[in-house]
Amino acid sequence: MNHVGIFFDFDGTLSPLNVRREDARVRDDVAEVLKELVNHYVVAIVSSKDCYFLRNRTPYISNYVCINGLEILTNEYVVNDSTVLKEDLIKALEDIYSLARRLENVYVEGKRSLLGPLLGISIDWRGFEGVPKGLEEVVEAATSRGLKVINYRYNPFIDIYISRKDKGDGVKVLKSLLNLGKLIYVGDGENDIPAFKLADVSVLVRHSLNQEFKVDVDFEVRFEELGRWLVEHVLTGRLL
Repeated sequence: MNHVGIFFDFDGTLSPLNVRREDARVRDDVAEVLKELVNHYVVAIVSSKDCYFLRNRTPYISNYVCINGLEILTNEYVVNDSTVLKEDLIKALEDIYSLARRLENVYVEGKRSLLGPLLGISIDWRGFEGVPKGLEEVVEAATSRGLKVINYRYNPFIDIYISRKDKGDGVKVLKSLLNLGKLIYVGDGENDIPAFKLADVSVLVRHSLNQEFKVDVDFEVRFEELGRWLVEHVLTGRLL
């Protein structure tokens, strides 16, 4: 069944959403299922996180769409969006990263390419009391330098990238590189919508932080039940 791809979001799908970067990892029961899935399907992780982090957390997987589609890693080949060649944008993002790290009551995550350049940052105030003071100035500075700022309706964080790519763009490229036919996509949030639209089968993972999120998908599954659901619906071939 290697012509079938099963692509997973990471945060909120495979790993709890409300944890810091260093604590984010795939639940043990789901990891065991993923290790079995790679023997039957083409499995990939599609995330706003960087490839270095994702590869470290899921070394049993070979395919990744990273930094919201700006970098793709597959079979030891790295594919980057052409924006990474624009030195002025790279410099602008480094400056904004330094500015954002001065904010208080916030966690700032840098997202670097495997080749070195900083391609994105997240400014996250989960666990703190409200939007951090000074965030508006950071956003204005980023926009004025030609960077792409993404706000989320349901999530207490923003992302800033050197280019407005999305997970759908990355999924299209990876699907073509891997010569896939059917695609199953599993995700939990707003930035998964472009990928949901490309999938033959779309699966939304529900948890306590996305109860109000509405999207048209084929299946919904509770975060705690994902491992069992994958065994019953995917490993058995019922979805195919």
